[in-house]
Amino acid sequence: MPLFIASTFAIIVLALGADLNALEIIGIAVAAGVILVSPRFANRQFRAGERWLLALAQHRTRTVFLVGALAMLLRLALLPVAPVPQPVIVDEFSHRLLADTLLLGRVTNPTPPMWAHMETMHVIQKPTYASMYLPGQGLFLALGKVMTGSAWAGVLLSVALMCMAICWALQGWLPPGWALLGGLIAIARFGLFSYWINSYWGSALGGLGGALVIGAWPRIRDRMSIWPAVLMGFGVALLAISRPFEGAVVCAPVAFALLWWLARLGSARRLAATVRTVVPVACVLAVTAGLLAYYNWRVTGDPVRLPYTVNQQTYGWPTTLPWFSIQPRTHTVKVMHEYYLWEVKEHQKLVNFRQNVFRSVIDIIYLWTFFAGPALTIFLIFLPYSLRDKRVRLPVVVLLGGVLAVALEQSRYPHYFAPATAAYLIVLLQSARHMRAIGARRRPMLMAMCRYIPVIVLMTLAVRTALPASRTRDTGASPYTSWYTSWCCGRTGGLDRDRILDQLNRIAGPHLVVVRYGSNHKFMYEWVHNDPDIDHAKIAWAREMGPNRDQELLDYFRGRRVWLLIVNDDFKPPELLPYPGSPQSASLRIQPAPAR
Repeated sequence: MPLFIASTFAIIVLALGADLNALEIIGIAVAAGVILVSPRFANRQFRAGERWLLALAQHRTRTVFLVGALAMLLRLALLPVAPVPQPVIVDEFSHRLLADTLLLGRVTNPTPPMWAHMETMHVIQKPTYASMYLPGQGLFLALGKVMTGSAWAGVLLSVALMCMAICWALQGWLPPGWALLGGLIAIARFGLFSYWINSYWGSALGGLGGALVIGAWPRIRDRMSIWPAVLMGFGVALLAISRPFEGAVVCAPVAFALLWWLARLGSARRLAATVRTVVPVACVLAVTAGLLAYYNWRVTGDPVRLPYTVNQQTYGWPTTLPWFSIQPRTHTVKVMHEYYLWEVKEHQKLVNFRQNVFRSVIDIIYLWTFFAGPALTIFLIFLPYSLRDKRVRLPVVVLLGGVLAVALEQSRYPHYFAPATAAYLIVLLQSARHMRAIGARRRPMLMAMCRYIPVIVLMTLAVRTALPASRTRDTGASPYTSWYTSWCCGRTGGLDRDRILDQLNRIAGPHLVVVRYGSNHKFMYEWVHNDPDIDHAKIAWAREMGPNRDQELLDYFRGRRVWLLIVNDDFKPPELLPYPGSPQSASLRIQPAPAR
């Protein structure tokens, strides 16, 4: 046994460079070897740990808050390994624009006079200058800035609330100990190293809203309580301002179950149940609809016209759903047209049967690595038992609704599935309960493996934490590369933009940075992102558009120190030079970062 453990440890050390899926496979192999050699290894310790966790889980409210506190404290403790992320993709900058706009006390901004130089993806310039996104993520980012001065604090808060809501939802469907385990799995999978916590993309709000909806239903059904109905309304509201399409598909089975339950009650009880459940939900949704209509009206001039719709109609991007036609467009800005062509190509894959099948297989693997991975997949082996279990029939239907919604879409990122996360964990843990019950009756090795799976996940996270910070944040291939390594999902973007921002912010006076792209620049690595109030911003970013139009730009921003940023190749450091003929910048030259 000591020799076996030593050799296993050596294998794990050699595998430090592998991804977490490979580490989990190693952990499963180690656990299987231990079980084969000694099925009752560490039985006493496992029982003691289970008794302690079960005693803790009996205090349901305390457990929910404990899960939220643990999610925040563990992620903060990892800051030396995984520091506060910087926005690198266009979606993140768009959400940050919305947050900064709200912090100015308004929901949108007037169109900038030089807006043609400021055009960028996922931002509308007319009829107002605003993010194309719904306000959910922006609200949390703004809240984080108000609380701590950092927008990422809003991301941390949203993930902690999601983990709390998942634990609370699971308590309505499963025994307390399993609900606590589900909350801990949520922290491990989504709250430490995934892009849900390490980006500004906007992921946890869908998970939070879906958990409130699915968790409120059994409490409404069993107790006809007002507060679960209010929380259900808040859950639907969060989905409406973050992920409305996927949220609607996930909420539909719950709404049907609620109406079916009301229809089966007697007339007297039906009236009381309607007042205590339907009315609170309706009131919350009415307020949400009014606020959203006001937001749309201020941004687009129409209470029922979303900023997303304006962006899609202006630039011609096809929506992520297959039944919308493509609008032909030609853009004056080269990178905008390249992005349009890429979106069209992706949409054609969706409507082409063969390409869609191939893409679906890839996406299934992608989603599997994010939500399950090798270790939790062992629980899913017992999924057929859960599918026949009437106790979790509604979560199964909600889960299938989430799968259907994602299957219909062009993009299938894991956060698109976020509204069904709580339903997925209910079904997963119900499968684990069946596995444990079978093991307790006649398969002691199954019981042992059921106990080892959480340990494997924990040890995988421990190895991930021990990885050198330089290898987890930068692939070393380019100064433009940044990874949030998890069981899946990485991102790339311009790290040098933040370095240049820091340098310019230390120089007195306002600045104008004119961006010139070379032939090897890719549209995904965008540099032109601006603050809400561009005229009074310390740094304004603009595109080079030819001598005549650029002169208008320089005349408008007269008095600023002007720089020319040259991005010839996305895998080489950019150059930031004084703009030719600009006296304000003639005395200073910022050196690019050395190639890594």
